Formats: sequence, structure tokens, C-alpha cells
Amino acid sequence: MDMERFNKRGMLIIPNPIMAKDAVHEKSLVVGQLYCPEGHDLINRRVVFNGYPGILIKVQRGSVTGLVGLSPICGDHARISIDIDLSSGEIMEFFCPVCDTLLPVHSPCSCGADLIAFFTEPGVDFTNCIGICSRVDCKNSQILINDELVSFSMIDAF
Repeated sequence: MDMERFNKRGMLIIPNPIMAKDAVHEKSLVVGQLYCPEGHDLINRRVVFNGYPGILIKVQRGSVTGLVGLSPICGDHARISIDIDLSSGEIMEFFCPVCDTLLPVHSPCSCGADLIAFFTEPGVDFTNCIGICSRVDCKNSQILINDELVSFSMIDAF
């Protein structure tokens, strides 16, 4: 389905994010729960993406901290930054916004930063987690279920 970019008058068409929920592919994988190592749920209605509650984390760069909301829709790299300006390429530290626990490193990212572990169940289990790169604008991420890497081609099996 190819959307028109301009209307009949030549004006740019910008999709309404509220209406875009219907445009999310029916085979999209949406994260419904995600936890810090201490068991606090990182899914929060303070940040909403296409009608779905987002992933809310505290980030830090040097002495500057703020909150960032990440889209829970796999493959959607949208984010909202609150109280912090993000610059492409900088590396951030991720913390739980509830208990301030530093989120652990899962593995190195191919960009040179680290993939940070977000757990799919309360408790620390690196075999069931999502890894998100700590470098701003790096699109690398991984989903591990039972220690198997889930690829986007496997979403059709869900």
C-alpha cells in the first residue's frame, strides 16, 4: 500500500499519528511488557505510539539526565525525548525511571556501542530479553526468546 505524499494542490500530506494505528501492519510485533532488573515495568502510558503505550526509560549523558520514550512496535524507531536533547551518534546510559537501576549490557553492538538488555519477564534473564543500542539513532536491536534470536521474518509465525 503506497501512500500519496502530496495532495491535489501540491501540499505535503503528513499522516495523523492517532489515525496511523490502523496503518500498523497486522503482523507487527508490539511489546506489551518490559522490565528493569528489579522488576519494574518499563511500559508506560505517559508515552504513546500509534495508540500503544511506549517504553519509558531514564537516560544519562555525563551529568545531564532526562526521560526517553521508545516505540513498542518492533521495527518502528520513533522516540520522544523529555527534558534532554539527543544528538545523533552520542552514547547514552539507560536507567529504570522508577528505581534508577542502570540497565545492563547484553552484548556489543556492531556500531561500537552496547546493546542494553530489557527483560520480557520480571527478573534478570538474558535468554528472554530485548537488546536496544545505546547510541542515539543506531537502529540495531535484538529480540531473544528462549535464547533464540527472533528475526522480522519470524513474525509471520506468531
